[in-house]
Amino acid sequence: MARADRRVRKALDESYRYWRIVDKNNERPELFSLANSLKTLTASLELAENGEFKLTRQLWRRIQQALFDKLITSFPGYITVMDMDGAQILPKSEFPEDGEVIFHPENCRRADDHFHMEIKHLYPATFYNLKKVWKEKGAQVAPDDFPDIHCTSEGCLMRPVVFGTEILDQESESGREKAYHEWWELYWHAYCARGKNERNLIYKRMDDLEAIWGNLYY
Repeated sequence: MARADRRVRKALDESYRYWRIVDKNNERPELFSLANSLKTLTASLELAENGEFKLTRQLWRRIQQALFDKLITSFPGYITVMDMDGAQILPKSEFPEDGEVIFHPENCRRADDHFHMEIKHLYPATFYNLKKVWKEKGAQVAPDDFPDIHCTSEGCLMRPVVFGTEILDQESESGREKAYHEWWELYWHAYCARGKNERNLIYKRMDDLEAIWGNLYY
């Protein structure tokens, strides 16, 4: 539930600011800050997909891609690869063109410390290097497997630039304020709820807001 997740996640605005700092300085991130930022953003996109939050999903998905790419290329761990039908692929077999990669970083011990990304949404250089590592080494990956720029006879693959930062800045700054006002409206509505089911729905919405925006009580 969201209440347990709140202990480890950064709020969405904090997650976005953290990504901007790491991206701008091109520095090695801190594992748990990066992982928690990715968890928050993934949860935010899921709720936005269901219409529970208003976010420019296409732009926030690019931040999700950037965070996942930074995580898998910066820290050692192992990957699980699923094909487009959800079947697990054996290490050193053919790496699929479509499906999902699940990254399990070392030194992360919580049950939910694994991170998913559709293969078609991997950065091109990361996809190329993952295919190579998977075929030669298997499931274990390390930062040395991902050079910043990978060049072939067809040209050089570089990580894309994220656009739309003006919109993301605005949504990240205004989102917490809107969530704060909504949370307090729900807080008072809970006292007037006509029954347990209605009250539980209100509490769930409050939990959803705090899972994305952190503590809104004060």
